[in-house]
Amino acid sequence: MKWQIDNLGNKIGFGTKTALRPSGPMTHLVYNVGAHFTSMESRNMLNSFVSNIAMPLMRSKSEHRPKIVYVITPTAHFNTPDGQYIRKDRMDDERSKCVERVSYNPRAELEKRILKAGVNVDVLLDYDDLELGALHVQRGDCLHYCMPGAADLVAARLLDSF
Repeated sequence: MKWQIDNLGNKIGFGTKTALRPSGPMTHLVYNVGAHFTSMESRNMLNSFVSNIAMPLMRSKSEHRPKIVYVITPTAHFNTPDGQYIRKDRMDDERSKCVERVSYNPRAELEKRILKAGVNVDVLLDYDDLELGALHVQRGDCLHYCMPGAADLVAARLLDSF
């Protein structure tokens, strides 16, 4: 984990896959654990985010505190019982296909149990993408190949939250 000091002097951690590290005053902190971790790893990362980053910022009385936006992890739509990717050795051709609809997104449910808008984040950016599995542009899962899809919904709603 790499650490950055925000404009209030707080340390904020950024993982090795952070796209852009902030420079200068931070007005918004947009965060997501991502889909490439196990449920246990995701839970641990969310709890660490809440206790080490979000809650210290939420308790701050400064008018310069960054707005904390958490983006719910998109639904994967794999042809598995819960739509999630399973171990590579268990993902045959049939399971690797994108299905039109899944009944729930366990990653999103975990995130919504831990994160609460106005309590430990300012905005919990959620979107209903359970039925968007038919929008892929080539053979592949909907996290990477939906157009329009999860990435487009996230971008539009993220801009609305600013």
